[in-house]
Amino acid sequence: MRLDQAWGLARNRFGRTPAVDEFDGDPRFALLTVNFSTTRYLKLMLLTLSEQEELGLLSRIVVADNRSRDGGRRFLQRLSERVDRLHLVENRVFLSHARGMRRALGELDRVEAGLAADERSNLLVFCDTDVIFRSHEVLLDLAASVIAHDAALVGELRSLHEVPDIQASFFVVRRDVYGRRTVRPWVNHGSPAYWMQRSIWRAGLTVVDFPSNQGGHILHRGRAGVEAAAQFSPRHAYAKVERRAPHFMGVPDGARVWAATEERHERLLRVENEPELIDHLARKFERFEAQA
Repeated sequence: MRLDQAWGLARNRFGRTPAVDEFDGDPRFALLTVNFSTTRYLKLMLLTLSEQEELGLLSRIVVADNRSRDGGRRFLQRLSERVDRLHLVENRVFLSHARGMRRALGELDRVEAGLAADERSNLLVFCDTDVIFRSHEVLLDLAASVIAHDAALVGELRSLHEVPDIQASFFVVRRDVYGRRTVRPWVNHGSPAYWMQRSIWRAGLTVVDFPSNQGGHILHRGRAGVEAAAQFSPRHAYAKVERRAPHFMGVPDGARVWAATEERHERLLRVENEPELIDHLARKFERFEAQA
């Protein structure tokens, strides 16, 4: 854990980072997520994401796969062959969520390196695989929050630490803000996004409370990575976490909403129907390819 923390912090402070243009007010989202043998949940997240009304706001999807053992790498390879703006990066060492997010960010920098400024994504959506999109206007609402408040960080506020934090399973950071050397990167510890968020607060930048779960925009199931590690990677630190039951972020009808969403997509989530799922997602995301 400490070695990964030191590596992430050192690269942030001393490494070469691409120049990031200031936010120009024209929202272009890149969604970044980490798959750690949570492929069934990832598939459901992508299915609900594909139902967004404003997919044209989504410039990229980058998935870091942390050596998944449930067929995730094969699925993502096939899907990325069909969806040009979906990119897979394989993380083979330091299989933490933070390391995966940093690898996804590095891949985003790589694939957009030669693009004009107005073609590069400028808002980073950090999203766990066990998140579903309940509203069809989540991207539009997030974009409106960033623009209306000139926000650096948008997400569901909590007060678990000395500085209020944003629930880390789903939040947005302006890309030019994350690119500052004074803003900490994702680091591997109990709250991997907290140091980053704290540095944004301390810089005096605007943080906006966006009730992601409680407002019905999305729903985070919770504990999917812990559950998957126990099944597929029993030696991993995640597998040692005792609390494995989903919490649905305390949303009163969360379990029912999640079950109903799974039931609605049940046929496409069957392993034997994966080719049909890929066809379905490719057709859906063609719309975002055309709009972007």
